Amino acid sequence: MDDPRLSVLSTLGDLKGILRFLDYHLGLQEAGRDHESAIHFAMVAVIIKSGGFQADHLTVDYIEDLIRDSPSFAKGVRSMMHPDLAFRLRMSTVGLIAVTADQRFTSPVPPQEMSEFCERLAVFADESIHGEYLQRCGVVILFEMLRSPEWRGHIVPSPWSMFVYCAQFPGERESFWWCLENAIDLLEFTKGLAGGEELKWWYGTLWFHHEKLDAKVRDEVERIAKDMSTGDGLSDLNLYLSLIKQEVERTQQEVDELPNQNRPARFGMDLRARLAALEGNYNKLARITRGRR
Repeated sequence: MDDPRLSVLSTLGDLKGILRFLDYHLGLQEAGRDHESAIHFAMVAVIIKSGGFQADHLTVDYIEDLIRDSPSFAKGVRSMMHPDLAFRLRMSTVGLIAVTADQRFTSPVPPQEMSEFCERLAVFADESIHGEYLQRCGVVILFEMLRSPEWRGHIVPSPWSMFVYCAQFPGERESFWWCLENAIDLLEFTKGLAGGEELKWWYGTLWFHHEKLDAKVRDEVERIAKDMSTGDGLSDLNLYLSLIKQEVERTQQEVDELPNQNRPARFGMDLRARLAALEGNYNKLARITRGRR
């Protein structure tokens, strides 16, 4: 972060110029020249300029213009996930993709490239230490891919476990609400997959966000839990309880630390509301499994 090149890119260059700079160096990398450092710092600068996990309209417009004018841009970014490339470059690539994910997974991509990217994301997830930033990035990308009927069938089994971090997901993103609104259809989709990991983690995600589901979906999610509690699914329900409890404890610690932090009042209100929701979801699931553990 202290590299002078990043300082120049993030403070002197405007966002459109940085994106053009990134596109230029992606092209040189594709031509066989080593421009990893320039690409990494340009990606970090875009992330900083974009303000984090939700790109503003200006960023979206610039990205759309760039993808239209330079069809190789999106492919070039995805190619930076190759396992042989430096870990920090792949980390900045994941960050950039998370910022602009709603553009990444709505444009047509050949099936082979979708499968290749998902496999490389799985390799990266296995290598990383899953710090909070990467956890959030991974969940953002998963929700965006899950929303896309073209992409969701290419997600390999192992990244689905990153939904364990779904309680930290930025809830303002459209993909999040789309997936919750279409939760039953996505349950049916995951039931049809052979591995079982997909269904396990998507169903667990619905318990993390149980209070946000509409009444019809909540009833179905609870019915499934009751069926699971009398059979082999009890171990998965106990896993969800353990994970939700851990998130309750983590959030409670954040609430306890609020008086010592210089945070806006709204942050504290949102945090306490999230804690109450998690506790409610935990208690609901605990009542279903009580006496069967």
